Amino acid sequence: MPTRPQLVPRPAYLDRIVYGTITLMSVLIIYDGWQHLRLVGVVSVIVGPVVAMFMGHVFSALLARQVELGRRLRRHDYAATIQSESRFLLLCVPPLVIVAVLFALGVSLTYAIQVTVWIGVGSLGFWGFVAGKRAGYTGWRIVIVVGAGLLIGIVVLALQVILQPGKVVSGGEL
Repeated sequence: MPTRPQLVPRPAYLDRIVYGTITLMSVLIIYDGWQHLRLVGVVSVIVGPVVAMFMGHVFSALLARQVELGRRLRRHDYAATIQSESRFLLLCVPPLVIVAVLFALGVSLTYAIQVTVWIGVGSLGFWGFVAGKRAGYTGWRIVIVVGAGLLIGIVVLALQVILQPGKVVSGGEL
């Protein structure tokens, strides 16, 4: 019997989607100067952190693999690890699409980033739902895991208010 393709990522990738989303949301919130950027600059701000996370995952996975195998890694070890971790690069696609579509519709880049961050909050609720369904939750338990995802997103957004992007706190004063 042929297997159906998975529409939802495996649990090992689900955690990376969630913390990648949170990291990217944090970068988008903290970055100050959207009004001075062109679309290419916005793409760089979105893609840069995802590439950095990808490189970090490749490096740590290679170190772990070397310890696991107890030998020097071979070319196929590197290739398999890079291929496996490359899925992480897809995290930048949704924000890029959102920003590009909104920009094409005449929306300012600053507002497009705000919309992207709010969609990030919603996606955390969605991934909470996916995890809950996979765990067999129903009813109020699903509500709790969706709420937890949304709450985490709101906490990340609250950082924007607390940290006031572009202002550094020094000695307790701005």
